[in-house]
Amino acid sequence: MASGTTITDVTTTFLSIPLERPLVTAAFPIPAIDTALVQVRTADGHEGVAWSFAFGRGRVASLVRLIDDLGELAVGADAVATEALWARLSKAVEFAGRRGLAAAAISTIDTACWDITGQAAGLPVHRLLGGFRDRVETYASQGLWLDRGRDDLAAEAQSLVGQGFRAVKMRAGLPDPAEDVARVRAVREAIGPDVALMVDANQAWDLKQTLRMARDLAEFDLFWLEEPMPHGHVDDYAAAAPAIEMPLCTGESNYYADELLALARRRAADYVMPDLMRMGGVTEWMKAARMCEVFGLRVTPHLFMEHSAHLAGAAPNAVWQEYQPWWQPILETPVQVVDGCIALGDEPGFGLRLSASAVAEYRL
Repeated sequence: MASGTTITDVTTTFLSIPLERPLVTAAFPIPAIDTALVQVRTADGHEGVAWSFAFGRGRVASLVRLIDDLGELAVGADAVATEALWARLSKAVEFAGRRGLAAAAISTIDTACWDITGQAAGLPVHRLLGGFRDRVETYASQGLWLDRGRDDLAAEAQSLVGQGFRAVKMRAGLPDPAEDVARVRAVREAIGPDVALMVDANQAWDLKQTLRMARDLAEFDLFWLEEPMPHGHVDDYAAAAPAIEMPLCTGESNYYADELLALARRRAADYVMPDLMRMGGVTEWMKAARMCEVFGLRVTPHLFMEHSAHLAGAAPNAVWQEYQPWWQPILETPVQVVDGCIALGDEPGFGLRLSASAVAEYRL
């Protein structure tokens, strides 16, 4: 008979969360946030919540099916024995491949179990994992897309600063590099010299283009240049990092700690950006952060602020949680930014409560 924190049920819900307007990057347009929402329940009544996503409903449908399959394996396991469950799920996908959708599927179950672990301990996850800080600086990532004109970019950047953000991120990677430079100039002039500015090229350039663009963008005092080249080109990142003035940031497209280790060993980035979904959840994300700390590298969480901000709160070498409100509509109480920071609070687990009406509305 199930007892305590034994997992009794894993439920996956396919959601499509609409956007006010499509997001445009150098990689592809994003019309909606198609999401696999996961709820893990235990015999003692705890419920852990997490989610993952993909661009394209067919891919999300595959993700949902894979989570359902792994969820069957998770039933009967102890939710707070996260290492044992992670090993079980990782072993189960080994033949089909541990990366890609498999990593995303493991992530949702693992993260939901950390939510349960915090609830069972009566502690917020950031304290459960070490409690280095209880507030995390955040940067605005919800705007400044490639479909905006220069005037719109400037106005939007000013609006974000007016909302209390002390850092903003814009996108680059247009066919005309001169236009990219002009757009960065427009944003820098709009926000002034005291607001941090990040530029994300979404893997649009090769090494020569990156070196040239870094020279052209040097005058704008970028906090970092993010993912300018294909994420797997570690040699190119290792060549670019010491050759350009501004810091390099990459890692959001890499899977598991071993791929980030390849970046760290080569000093191929100044900031490493582990993605909760691609890391396989909290268990592996924290290992990746500790590993980067050994190499003297900072980490900055990619997306999933509702969960990842707690991880940044626990990691001494973490900076800047990305603010991206894609999943705010499904929560009863959205994440609040005050004075440019997310306050992590004292609620056990991740402190998230789903809006049942919103989940029903966006369910496919």
